[in-house]
Amino acid sequence: MTAQKNWTVLNLLNTTVAYFEEKQIENPRLNAEQLLGKALNMPRFNLYVAFERPVTSQELDLFRSLVRRRAQREPLQYILGDTEFMGLPFRVNPSVLIPRPETEVLVETILNRKPDCTNEQPVIVDVGSGSGCIAVSLAKLWPEAQLFAVDISAEALDVARQNAKENGVQETVHFLTYDIFSDWPDNLPGQVDILVSNPPYIAASELDTLQPEVRDHEPHIALTDEKDGLRFYKRLFELGAGKQNPVCKRIFLEMSGSQPETIIKLAESFHFQHINITNDLTRIPRVLEVTI
Repeated sequence: MTAQKNWTVLNLLNTTVAYFEEKQIENPRLNAEQLLGKALNMPRFNLYVAFERPVTSQELDLFRSLVRRRAQREPLQYILGDTEFMGLPFRVNPSVLIPRPETEVLVETILNRKPDCTNEQPVIVDVGSGSGCIAVSLAKLWPEAQLFAVDISAEALDVARQNAKENGVQETVHFLTYDIFSDWPDNLPGQVDILVSNPPYIAASELDTLQPEVRDHEPHIALTDEKDGLRFYKRLFELGAGKQNPVCKRIFLEMSGSQPETIIKLAESFHFQHINITNDLTRIPRVLEVTI
């Protein structure tokens, strides 16, 4: 970004868009607008009525620092500190995976099954909750449900608790640090209506193919099992099919876009009563639903 004595919103935006294009940043204008909105403490859409507004030296210094971070491929959501999921606000930082539109398909699939639920207050356990986007959204949109958010990362659960509070469901979502490869803990319900998870499904061999924003910045523990990407699916199927706790009625899992057929075959090997697949908006099989 070249030196200039009198920066305005418009010429600063135009210069930054060109810079991001040079750096091959996806959606360069959107990135520039959101970062400038943060630097000016102004909603993004208000920039359009403030094109001639001068930018102070302090604002310019802050904006430049944000632009440098994005040019180094730090995710926009981490720089902003928040994102949106299911129309709700969520705080994010490098201890949690950034919520994605594909996971909204998972939540929507569960909500579409509400009429089939015989329990007026269903118990839903979200395994690997991360930012809490699944548990918090379900608590907000299915207020009768009892939500339990579990994760091996205490730092991730701290973020999830903040998001529950920000969305007004801090009293209805219960949080627990738990490693799903351990025995089912006594402080989780033994009777579970829905077990849901967006597990770490990236195979170790696929990590190098990921965008730098994902590979270099998002928590690997939430991305990969460091093996073939199937370890968590197998464990979740074992939990659902177990003869002891938890006694589970349905499992909803987000699937890897690279190997859905393998995951489906793994589910079929457990001889569940019913298996259903929901595609995402790009027609990729995305949600695996099993009835126990």
